[in-house]
Amino acid sequence: MRTQFLLLLALLVGAHGAKLPKKKVCVIGAGACGIISLKQFVDHPDEFEVIAFDKNSDVGGLWIYTDSTTLDEYGLPVHSSMYKYLRTNLPKEIMATPDYREFNGDRSCVTHETVLQYLRNYTDHFQLRRYIQHNTLVDKVTPIRGNSDWRTTKYTVESHNLITNESAVTTCDAVSVCNGHYFKPHLPIISNLESFPGRVLHSHIYRKPEDFAGQTVVILGASLSGIDLSIEIAKYAKKIYLSHNKPKITSPLPENVIQVTGVVGANGDKLILKDESNITAEVLIFCTGYEFDYPFLDKNSSGIEVVNNHVKPLYKQLINIKHPSMAIVGLPILALHFPIFYIQSQYFLALLQGKVKLPSREEMLEDSERLPPGKPERYAHFLGPAQWAYNDDLAKLGQFESLPKYYKRGGHMWTSYRDANILHYKESDLIIHDDGSVEIVHVEGRH
Repeated sequence: MRTQFLLLLALLVGAHGAKLPKKKVCVIGAGACGIISLKQFVDHPDEFEVIAFDKNSDVGGLWIYTDSTTLDEYGLPVHSSMYKYLRTNLPKEIMATPDYREFNGDRSCVTHETVLQYLRNYTDHFQLRRYIQHNTLVDKVTPIRGNSDWRTTKYTVESHNLITNESAVTTCDAVSVCNGHYFKPHLPIISNLESFPGRVLHSHIYRKPEDFAGQTVVILGASLSGIDLSIEIAKYAKKIYLSHNKPKITSPLPENVIQVTGVVGANGDKLILKDESNITAEVLIFCTGYEFDYPFLDKNSSGIEVVNNHVKPLYKQLINIKHPSMAIVGLPILALHFPIFYIQSQYFLALLQGKVKLPSREEMLEDSERLPPGKPERYAHFLGPAQWAYNDDLAKLGQFESLPKYYKRGGHMWTSYRDANILHYKESDLIIHDDGSVEIVHVEGRH
Protein backbone atom coordinates (compact mmCIF):
# COMPACT_ATOMS: atom_id res chain seq x y z
CA MET A 1 0.00 0.00 0.00
CA ARG A 2 2.79 2.40 0.89
CA THR A 3 4.49 1.74 -2.46
CA GLN A 4 1.25 2.37 -4.35
CA PHE A 5 0.68 5.59 -2.39
CA LEU A 6 4.19 6.88 -3.16
CA LEU A 7 3.75 6.02 -6.83
CA LEU A 8 0.42 7.88 -6.99
CA LEU A 9 1.96 10.85 -5.18
CA ALA A 10 4.86 10.93 -7.64
CA LEU A 11 2.43 10.89 -10.56
CA LEU A 12 0.40 13.76 -9.07
CA VAL A 13 3.50 15.87 -8.41
CA GLY A 14 4.79 15.14 -11.88
CA ALA A 15 1.51 16.15 -13.47
CA HIS A 16 1.36 19.32 -11.38
CA GLY A 17 4.92 20.26 -12.27
CA ALA A 18 4.62 19.48 -15.97
CA LYS A 19 5.14 22.47 -18.22
CA LEU A 20 2.42 23.47 -20.61
CA PRO A 21 3.48 23.55 -24.27
CA LYS A 22 4.85 26.92 -25.34
CA LYS A 23 2.71 29.20 -27.49
CA LYS A 24 4.40 30.37 -30.66
CA VAL A 25 3.90 34.07 -31.39
CA CYS A 26 4.63 35.70 -34.74
CA VAL A 27 5.36 39.43 -34.72
CA ILE A 28 4.94 41.21 -38.05
CA GLY A 29 7.29 44.17 -38.24
CA ALA A 30 10.48 45.20 -36.44
CA GLY A 31 9.99 48.91 -36.17
CA ALA A 32 9.38 50.50 -32.77
CA CYS A 33 6.04 48.74 -32.35
CA GLY A 34 7.42 45.35 -33.40
CA ILE A 35 10.49 45.27 -31.18
CA ILE A 36 8.55 46.54 -28.15
CA SER A 37 5.93 43.83 -28.70
CA LEU A 38 8.62 41.21 -29.30
CA LYS A 39 10.40 42.08 -26.07
CA GLN A 40 7.33 41.42 -23.91
CA PHE A 41 7.10 37.82 -25.11
CA VAL A 42 10.87 37.24 -25.04
CA ASP A 43 10.69 38.07 -21.32
CA HIS A 44 8.73 34.82 -20.82
CA PRO A 45 10.79 32.10 -22.54
CA ASP A 46 9.09 29.29 -20.61
CA GLU A 47 5.71 30.28 -22.02
CA PHE A 48 6.40 31.63 -25.49
CA GLU A 49 8.44 30.90 -28.58
CA VAL A 50 8.75 34.03 -30.70
CA ILE A 51 9.65 34.94 -34.27
CA ALA A 52 9.47 38.34 -35.97
CA PHE A 53 9.48 39.20 -39.66
CA ASP A 54 10.57 42.52 -41.18
CA LYS A 55 11.15 43.59 -44.76
CA ASN A 56 14.04 45.92 -43.87
CA SER A 57 17.65 44.85 -43.34
CA ASP A 58 17.70 46.31 -39.81
CA VAL A 59 15.29 47.31 -37.07
CA GLY A 60 13.70 50.76 -37.04
CA GLY A 61 10.86 50.69 -39.57
CA LEU A 62 9.56 54.22 -40.15
CA TRP A 63 12.66 55.72 -38.53
CA ILE A 64 15.04 54.43 -41.21
CA TYR A 65 15.66 57.52 -43.33
CA THR A 66 16.15 57.27 -47.09
CA ASP A 67 16.56 59.89 -49.79
CA SER A 68 14.45 57.70 -52.07
CA THR A 69 10.80 58.68 -52.40
CA THR A 70 9.54 55.97 -54.73
CA LEU A 71 10.82 52.39 -54.51
CA ASP A 72 13.30 50.66 -52.23
CA GLU A 73 16.10 48.31 -53.31
CA TYR A 74 13.59 45.47 -53.71
CA GLY A 75 11.19 47.42 -55.89
CA LEU A 76 8.68 47.90 -53.06
CA PRO A 77 7.14 51.28 -52.18
CA VAL A 78 9.38 53.20 -49.77
CA HIS A 79 8.11 52.67 -46.22
CA SER A 80 9.72 55.60 -44.42
CA SER A 81 8.17 59.06 -44.18
CA MET A 82 11.19 60.59 -42.45
CA TYR A 83 12.48 63.91 -43.73
CA LYS A 84 16.09 64.98 -43.59
CA TYR A 85 16.04 67.58 -40.81
CA LEU A 86 13.24 66.15 -38.67
CA ARG A 87 13.32 66.69 -34.95
CA THR A 88 10.69 64.98 -32.82
CA ASN A 89 7.71 67.04 -31.67
CA LEU A 90 7.71 65.11 -28.39
CA PRO A 91 10.54 65.07 -25.86
CA LYS A 92 12.60 61.90 -25.65
CA GLU A 93 11.92 61.79 -21.90
CA ILE A 94 8.33 60.67 -22.56
CA MET A 95 9.03 58.86 -25.84
CA ALA A 96 11.15 56.22 -24.10
CA THR A 97 9.42 53.10 -22.79
CA PRO A 98 9.33 52.48 -19.02
CA ASP A 99 11.59 49.43 -19.37
CA TYR A 100 14.34 51.22 -21.32
CA ARG A 101 15.01 54.86 -20.48
CA GLU A 102 18.47 55.15 -22.09
CA PHE A 103 17.63 57.67 -24.81
CA ASN A 104 20.69 59.55 -26.07
CA GLY A 105 20.74 63.14 -27.30
CA ASP A 106 21.73 66.45 -25.75
CA ARG A 107 18.20 67.87 -25.94
CA SER A 108 14.59 66.74 -25.59
CA CYS A 109 13.47 67.02 -29.24
CA VAL A 110 15.92 64.74 -30.97
CA THR A 111 16.74 63.92 -34.59
CA HIS A 112 15.40 60.87 -36.41
CA GLU A 113 18.94 59.46 -36.32
CA THR A 114 18.84 59.59 -32.51
CA VAL A 115 15.47 57.83 -32.38
CA LEU A 116 16.73 55.11 -34.72
CA GLN A 117 19.77 54.60 -32.52
CA TYR A 118 17.50 54.29 -29.47
CA LEU A 119 15.55 51.52 -31.22
CA ARG A 120 18.76 49.71 -32.20
CA ASN A 121 20.10 50.05 -28.66
CA TYR A 122 16.77 48.74 -27.30
CA THR A 123 17.06 45.73 -29.60
CA ASP A 124 20.62 45.00 -28.54
CA HIS A 125 20.02 45.63 -24.84
CA PHE A 126 17.26 43.02 -24.73
CA GLN A 127 19.07 40.71 -27.18
CA LEU A 128 16.18 40.63 -29.64
CA ARG A 129 18.04 40.28 -32.94
CA ARG A 130 18.16 36.49 -32.73
CA TYR A 131 14.37 36.39 -33.05
CA ILE A 132 14.06 38.63 -36.13
CA GLN A 133 14.12 37.49 -39.76
CA HIS A 134 15.06 40.55 -41.81
CA ASN A 135 14.60 41.09 -45.55
CA THR A 136 11.41 39.07 -45.20
CA LEU A 137 8.03 40.18 -46.50
CA VAL A 138 4.87 38.70 -44.99
CA ASP A 139 2.49 37.86 -47.83
CA LYS A 140 -0.49 36.31 -46.08
CA VAL A 141 -1.72 35.46 -42.59
CA THR A 142 -4.51 32.89 -42.38
CA PRO A 143 -6.32 31.86 -39.17
CA ILE A 144 -7.18 28.16 -38.80
CA ARG A 145 -9.92 27.71 -36.23
CA GLY A 146 -9.46 25.07 -33.56
CA ASN A 147 -12.05 22.65 -32.27
CA SER A 148 -12.99 24.62 -29.16
CA ASP A 149 -12.45 28.25 -28.14
CA TRP A 150 -10.27 30.95 -29.72
CA ARG A 151 -7.23 29.78 -27.80
CA THR A 152 -7.00 26.73 -30.07
CA THR A 153 -6.84 28.80 -33.28
CA LYS A 154 -3.62 28.44 -35.27
CA TYR A 155 -2.25 30.74 -37.95
CA THR A 156 -0.22 30.15 -41.08
CA VAL A 157 2.12 33.01 -41.92
CA GLU A 158 3.29 32.93 -45.53
CA SER A 159 6.40 34.96 -46.27
CA HIS A 160 9.28 35.23 -48.71
CA ASN A 161 12.88 36.34 -48.49
CA LEU A 162 13.40 39.50 -50.55
CA ILE A 163 17.01 38.58 -51.37
CA THR A 164 16.66 34.91 -52.32
CA ASN A 165 12.92 35.00 -53.18
CA GLU A 166 12.61 31.79 -51.14
CA SER A 167 9.10 31.26 -49.72
CA ALA A 168 8.26 29.89 -46.28
CA VAL A 169 5.22 29.05 -44.18
CA THR A 170 5.30 29.44 -40.40
CA THR A 171 2.60 28.06 -38.12
CA CYS A 172 1.93 29.85 -34.85
CA ASP A 173 -0.60 30.24 -32.04
CA ALA A 174 -0.84 34.02 -31.97
CA VAL A 175 -0.01 37.01 -34.17
CA SER A 176 1.06 40.50 -33.17
CA VAL A 177 0.55 42.80 -36.17
CA CYS A 178 3.03 45.68 -35.92
CA ASN A 179 3.47 46.88 -39.51
CA GLY A 180 2.94 50.57 -38.71
CA HIS A 181 0.56 53.07 -40.22
CA TYR A 182 2.59 55.95 -41.64
CA PHE A 183 3.35 54.56 -45.08
CA LYS A 184 0.13 54.69 -47.17
CA PRO A 185 -0.74 58.36 -47.85
CA HIS A 186 -4.30 59.59 -47.55
CA LEU A 187 -5.09 61.84 -50.51
CA PRO A 188 -8.33 63.81 -50.26
CA ILE A 189 -10.43 64.42 -53.36
CA ILE A 190 -9.73 67.89 -54.78
CA SER A 191 -12.06 68.92 -57.59
CA ASN A 192 -10.35 69.40 -60.98
CA LEU A 193 -6.88 68.96 -59.44
CA GLU A 194 -5.59 67.57 -62.75
CA SER A 195 -5.78 71.11 -64.17
CA PHE A 196 -3.20 72.37 -61.65
CA PRO A 197 0.15 72.67 -63.51
CA GLY A 198 2.30 72.79 -60.38
CA ARG A 199 3.92 70.02 -58.39
CA VAL A 200 1.62 67.93 -56.16
CA LEU A 201 3.00 65.63 -53.46
CA HIS A 202 2.19 64.08 -50.09
CA SER A 203 4.37 64.68 -47.04
CA HIS A 204 5.26 60.95 -47.23
CA ILE A 205 7.74 61.79 -49.99
CA TYR A 206 8.89 65.17 -48.65
CA ARG A 207 12.59 65.09 -47.77
CA LYS A 208 14.20 68.57 -47.61
CA PRO A 209 13.10 72.23 -47.70
CA GLU A 210 15.77 73.41 -50.15
CA ASP A 211 13.75 71.79 -52.93
CA PHE A 212 11.19 74.60 -52.62
CA ALA A 213 13.51 77.61 -52.61
CA GLY A 214 11.90 80.76 -53.99
CA GLN A 215 8.54 79.08 -54.61
CA THR A 216 5.02 79.68 -53.35
CA VAL A 217 3.87 76.53 -51.56
CA VAL A 218 0.45 75.48 -50.31
CA ILE A 219 0.45 73.01 -47.43
CA LEU A 220 -2.93 71.37 -46.94
CA GLY A 221 -3.40 70.22 -43.35
CA ALA A 222 -2.42 71.86 -40.06
CA SER A 223 -1.78 68.96 -37.76
CA LEU A 224 1.74 68.61 -36.37
CA SER A 225 3.33 67.51 -39.67
CA GLY A 226 1.70 70.33 -41.64
CA ILE A 227 2.85 72.92 -39.11
CA ASP A 228 6.34 71.42 -38.98
CA LEU A 229 6.76 71.47 -42.76
CA SER A 230 5.40 75.03 -42.96
CA ILE A 231 8.02 76.28 -40.52
CA GLU A 232 10.84 74.32 -42.16
CA ILE A 233 10.04 75.24 -45.77
CA ALA A 234 9.35 78.89 -44.87
CA LYS A 235 13.11 79.40 -44.44
CA TYR A 236 13.58 78.82 -48.19
CA ALA A 237 10.23 79.44 -49.91
CA LYS A 238 8.89 82.78 -51.11
CA LYS A 239 5.53 82.23 -49.43
CA ILE A 240 3.67 79.46 -47.59
CA TYR A 241 -0.10 79.14 -47.50
CA LEU A 242 -1.04 76.91 -44.55
CA SER A 243 -4.44 75.67 -45.67
CA HIS A 244 -6.81 74.12 -43.14
CA ASN A 245 -10.29 74.21 -41.64
CA LYS A 246 -9.28 74.08 -37.98
CA PRO A 247 -9.46 77.06 -35.62
CA LYS A 248 -6.80 79.58 -36.56
CA ILE A 249 -3.40 78.97 -34.99
CA THR A 250 -2.77 81.84 -32.57
CA SER A 251 0.85 81.07 -31.77
CA PRO A 252 3.31 83.17 -33.85
CA LEU A 253 4.35 81.63 -37.20
CA PRO A 254 7.04 82.71 -39.69
CA GLU A 255 6.18 86.02 -41.40
CA ASN A 256 5.81 84.39 -44.82
CA VAL A 257 3.32 81.76 -43.56
CA ILE A 258 -0.29 82.77 -44.21
CA GLN A 259 -3.23 80.77 -42.89
CA VAL A 260 -6.11 80.19 -45.31
CA THR A 261 -9.09 77.84 -45.44
CA GLY A 262 -8.86 74.36 -46.92
CA VAL A 263 -8.25 73.72 -50.60
CA VAL A 264 -11.37 72.21 -52.21
CA GLY A 265 -10.68 72.58 -55.94
CA ALA A 266 -8.40 73.79 -58.70
CA ASN A 267 -8.82 75.94 -61.78
CA GLY A 268 -5.55 75.87 -63.65
CA ASP A 269 -2.86 77.51 -61.53
CA LYS A 270 -5.47 78.80 -59.10
CA LEU A 271 -6.41 76.73 -56.05
CA ILE A 272 -9.95 77.27 -54.81
CA LEU A 273 -10.48 77.50 -51.06
CA LYS A 274 -13.42 76.54 -48.90
CA ASP A 275 -14.34 80.21 -48.39
CA GLU A 276 -14.57 80.49 -52.23
CA SER A 277 -11.47 82.67 -52.49
CA ASN A 278 -8.50 81.43 -54.51
CA ILE A 279 -4.71 81.49 -54.36
CA THR A 280 -1.92 80.92 -56.88
CA ALA A 281 0.96 78.60 -56.10
CA GLU A 282 3.62 76.40 -57.69
CA VAL A 283 3.46 73.50 -55.22
CA LEU A 284 0.71 71.73 -53.28
CA ILE A 285 1.78 69.48 -50.42
CA PHE A 286 -0.77 67.20 -48.78
CA CYS A 287 -0.21 66.84 -45.02
CA THR A 288 -3.44 64.89 -44.78
CA GLY A 289 -2.42 61.82 -42.85
CA TYR A 290 -2.24 58.14 -43.68
CA GLU A 291 -4.49 55.15 -44.21
CA PHE A 292 -4.31 51.92 -42.25
CA ASP A 293 -3.40 49.03 -44.52
CA TYR A 294 -2.96 45.29 -43.96
CA PRO A 295 -2.31 43.73 -47.39
CA PHE A 296 -1.47 40.36 -45.79
CA LEU A 297 -4.85 40.06 -44.05
CA ASP A 298 -7.81 38.76 -46.03
CA LYS A 299 -11.08 40.25 -44.79
CA ASN A 300 -13.01 36.99 -45.07
CA SER A 301 -10.54 34.84 -43.15
CA SER A 302 -9.15 37.37 -40.67
CA GLY A 303 -12.38 39.32 -40.14
CA ILE A 304 -10.41 42.59 -40.22
CA GLU A 305 -11.54 45.43 -42.44
CA VAL A 306 -10.77 49.13 -42.71
CA VAL A 307 -13.83 51.37 -43.12
CA ASN A 308 -13.27 55.15 -43.27
CA ASN A 309 -9.85 54.50 -41.72
CA HIS A 310 -11.50 52.67 -38.83
CA VAL A 311 -9.92 49.26 -38.27
CA LYS A 312 -12.51 46.81 -37.01
CA PRO A 313 -13.76 44.76 -35.31
CA LEU A 314 -11.22 45.41 -32.55
CA TYR A 315 -11.73 45.27 -28.81
CA LYS A 316 -9.88 48.07 -27.03
CA GLN A 317 -8.52 49.19 -30.43
CA LEU A 318 -6.26 46.17 -30.21
CA ILE A 319 -7.75 42.65 -30.09
CA ASN A 320 -9.29 41.06 -33.19
CA ILE A 321 -12.76 40.16 -31.92
CA LYS A 322 -13.17 37.34 -34.43
CA HIS A 323 -9.75 35.87 -33.60
CA PRO A 324 -8.63 37.21 -30.18
CA SER A 325 -5.19 35.60 -30.44
CA MET A 326 -4.45 38.23 -33.09
CA ALA A 327 -3.65 41.78 -31.98
CA ILE A 328 -3.14 44.84 -34.15
CA VAL A 329 -0.74 46.89 -32.08
CA GLY A 330 -0.06 50.61 -32.44
CA LEU A 331 -3.25 52.03 -33.94
CA PRO A 332 -3.85 54.98 -31.58
CA ILE A 333 -3.15 58.42 -33.05
CA LEU A 334 -2.28 61.54 -31.02
CA ALA A 335 -0.64 59.49 -28.28
CA LEU A 336 2.81 58.75 -26.86
CA HIS A 337 3.57 56.01 -29.35
CA PHE A 338 6.38 53.98 -27.80
CA PRO A 339 4.79 53.89 -24.32
CA ILE A 340 1.39 52.95 -25.74
CA PHE A 341 3.00 50.14 -27.77
CA TYR A 342 4.41 48.92 -24.47
CA ILE A 343 1.03 49.01 -22.69
CA GLN A 344 -0.84 47.35 -25.55
CA SER A 345 1.76 44.59 -25.86
CA GLN A 346 1.64 43.97 -22.11
CA TYR A 347 -2.14 43.57 -22.35
CA PHE A 348 -1.89 41.14 -25.28
CA LEU A 349 0.72 39.16 -23.35
CA ALA A 350 -1.60 39.00 -20.32
CA LEU A 351 -4.47 37.86 -22.54
CA LEU A 352 -2.43 34.99 -23.98
CA GLN A 353 -1.29 34.08 -20.46
CA GLY A 354 -4.90 33.72 -19.38
CA LYS A 355 -4.84 36.67 -16.99
CA VAL A 356 -7.48 38.58 -18.95
CA LYS A 357 -11.09 37.46 -19.24
CA LEU A 358 -12.69 38.91 -22.35
CA PRO A 359 -16.26 40.23 -22.10
CA SER A 360 -19.07 38.92 -24.30
CA ARG A 361 -18.80 39.24 -28.07
CA GLU A 362 -21.65 41.77 -27.98
CA GLU A 363 -19.82 43.97 -25.48
CA MET A 364 -16.61 43.79 -27.52
CA LEU A 365 -18.42 44.72 -30.74
CA GLU A 366 -20.04 47.67 -28.98
CA ASP A 367 -16.60 48.79 -27.81
CA SER A 368 -15.27 48.42 -31.36
CA GLU A 369 -17.85 50.86 -32.72
CA ARG A 370 -17.30 53.49 -30.04
CA LEU A 371 -16.03 56.81 -31.44
CA PRO A 372 -14.61 59.96 -29.84
CA PRO A 373 -17.53 62.24 -28.88
CA GLY A 374 -18.80 64.29 -31.79
CA LYS A 375 -16.26 62.91 -34.27
CA PRO A 376 -16.84 61.04 -37.57
CA GLU A 377 -15.65 57.48 -38.08
CA ARG A 378 -12.27 58.43 -39.53
CA TYR A 379 -11.32 59.68 -36.04
CA ALA A 380 -11.96 56.28 -34.43
CA HIS A 381 -8.33 55.78 -33.39
CA PHE A 382 -7.61 59.34 -32.25
CA LEU A 383 -6.96 59.34 -28.51
CA GLY A 384 -5.33 62.59 -27.40
CA PRO A 385 -6.17 63.20 -23.71
CA ALA A 386 -8.14 59.92 -23.63
CA GLN A 387 -4.87 57.97 -23.88
CA TRP A 388 -4.23 58.12 -20.13
CA ALA A 389 -7.51 56.46 -19.17
CA TYR A 390 -6.98 53.98 -22.02
CA ASN A 391 -3.54 53.00 -20.74
CA ASP A 392 -4.78 52.66 -17.15
CA ASP A 393 -7.74 50.56 -18.26
CA LEU A 394 -5.55 48.07 -20.15
CA ALA A 395 -3.15 47.86 -17.22
CA LYS A 396 -5.96 47.22 -14.75
CA LEU A 397 -7.54 44.54 -16.93
CA GLY A 398 -4.16 42.95 -17.64
CA GLN A 399 -3.06 43.09 -13.98
CA PHE A 400 0.20 44.95 -14.65
CA GLU A 401 1.52 48.41 -13.75
CA SER A 402 0.44 51.32 -15.91
CA LEU A 403 2.79 54.08 -17.04
CA PRO A 404 4.51 56.14 -14.34
CA LYS A 405 2.62 59.39 -13.67
CA TYR A 406 5.33 61.58 -15.19
CA TYR A 407 4.23 60.47 -18.67
CA LYS A 408 0.83 62.07 -18.17
CA ARG A 409 2.22 65.12 -16.40
CA GLY A 410 4.87 65.62 -19.06
CA GLY A 411 2.42 64.96 -21.89
CA HIS A 412 -0.08 67.55 -20.65
CA MET A 413 2.58 70.15 -19.94
CA TRP A 414 4.40 69.66 -23.25
CA THR A 415 1.22 69.78 -25.37
CA SER A 416 0.15 73.11 -23.83
CA TYR A 417 3.64 74.54 -24.17
CA ARG A 418 3.96 73.37 -27.79
CA ASP A 419 0.60 74.89 -28.81
CA ALA A 420 1.59 78.25 -27.35
CA ASN A 421 5.15 78.24 -28.74
CA ILE A 422 4.92 76.64 -32.19
CA LEU A 423 8.04 78.36 -33.50
CA HIS A 424 10.39 77.71 -30.61
CA TYR A 425 9.15 74.80 -28.45
CA LYS A 426 11.80 72.42 -29.83
CA GLU A 427 14.47 74.67 -28.33
CA SER A 428 13.29 73.67 -24.84
CA ASP A 429 13.85 70.60 -22.67
CA LEU A 430 11.47 68.58 -20.54
CA ILE A 431 12.98 67.75 -17.16
CA ILE A 432 11.69 64.82 -15.10
CA HIS A 433 12.81 65.01 -11.49
CA ASP A 434 13.44 62.08 -9.17
CA ASP A 435 10.15 62.69 -7.37
CA GLY A 436 8.21 62.42 -10.66
CA SER A 437 7.54 66.14 -11.02
CA VAL A 438 8.21 67.73 -14.42
CA GLU A 439 9.22 71.12 -15.74
CA ILE A 440 10.09 72.71 -19.08
CA VAL A 441 13.31 74.67 -19.42
CA HIS A 442 13.94 76.96 -22.39
CA VAL A 443 17.55 76.97 -23.60
CA GLU A 444 18.64 80.37 -24.90
CA GLY A 445 20.52 80.43 -28.20
CA ARG A 446 19.44 76.94 -29.26
CA HIS A 447 18.03 76.43 -32.75
